[in-house]
Amino acid sequence: MAGGTYIVHDQDSHAPLLARTLLDTVGECEQTVAIGLDDHWKLRSLPHQVALTRAGHDIYIAFKHRSDSEKVDVPLSEGEPVTEGSYTYSQADISVMCMTGEGLRILADCDVNTSPADLPEEMDVRIIELDATPLGRQRESLTSASRFAQFFYWMLESKHPLLLFGIPGITFFVLGFKMAKAVMDIGGPHDTVSLGVALAAFAVTLVGVLSLVASLLLYGIGKQIDKIQVEQG
Repeated sequence: MAGGTYIVHDQDSHAPLLARTLLDTVGECEQTVAIGLDDHWKLRSLPHQVALTRAGHDIYIAFKHRSDSEKVDVPLSEGEPVTEGSYTYSQADISVMCMTGEGLRILADCDVNTSPADLPEEMDVRIIELDATPLGRQRESLTSASRFAQFFYWMLESKHPLLLFGIPGITFFVLGFKMAKAVMDIGGPHDTVSLGVALAAFAVTLVGVLSLVASLLLYGIGKQIDKIQVEQG
């Protein structure tokens, strides 16, 4: 890289289209590095990204983290690693690209619906996924919260046994445990009042345990019934 050039790319941010724009604008160079300047990119990331491009690959592409992707169809689930065949060029948002002259020319000839796995085998290709940005992590947190809210609403609507018996069971168990601990901390001679409190603590704890057991049993029975219905259906 002898210098930097600011280029306006008015098409979709697919790698082959970007390569064609670079080929038409700056031509075929020994090495071309393209960095997308958007809200997700920070200047402090530049040294690290440039260092990654110096590994000598014919084509190096750093995709944005899937939580930062603005594409609608993201084929990867959370935690699934990125490989050369994970995305087609039209499915992934690109943050950084680095290509040799030959790599730039070959990439420009690719179709946007192909993937890096379709490149010639003799090409040295490396594909990575960048870490999530704070905005992406916040979006993931909101998504997780939304899923939990939907799951909790479904449990309320379906009167799920883990909700109907599990939560009261936990409440009674904790309450009984606290009462029993309070009675033990009193010390000294125990009268009829302390004995009554101890019996109440035992009863509350027992109700809590039975409720928890009932919720687990009903949940297991429900799962077995669903499994039998699926097998018979």
